[in-house]
Amino acid sequence: MKSAWAILLFTMMSWSAGAEEAVPLLGPKPVFVPGMYESESRNSHFQGEPAKSKTCISSADFDAFAADTIKQYNASPQFLKSCNLSETKQMPDGFAFAMDCKGAKTVITFRFSKDLVAQTIETLIPQHKAASSSILTMMRRVGDCPNQKAPDKAT
Repeated sequence: MKSAWAILLFTMMSWSAGAEEAVPLLGPKPVFVPGMYESESRNSHFQGEPAKSKTCISSADFDAFAADTIKQYNASPQFLKSCNLSETKQMPDGFAFAMDCKGAKTVITFRFSKDLVAQTIETLIPQHKAASSSILTMMRRVGDCPNQKAPDKAT
């Protein structure tokens, strides 16, 4: 009887912990290497030329990239006035989070592979479903940032 209570108590504690905390990855984390990235973005509503850019991403690794991304949203008073972020969900090849904003729901997903980062932004506008959209951004590492120490080749 004691063991049945122990199992029930452990199960209840596991359920409540799961509701408050994201489950950590059990395997290796995705790899992110800081550096200069070229990006190309395509929006489902604008089928013409993609938007292209080149930017330095200095996050030290995958964990820093995820933390820096969320920190940027949480540091914006304008964003926080009208939106709420969900908890970050870890995936085997990246992470995702959602935002609930006045009039729109958005899910942002980052997936990592060697020297590549793919970002998708899915936005649903319930009152104007035709205006809902999807944006795919592909970022490819093309070198080091100015004054950046070369990354360790072991990664």
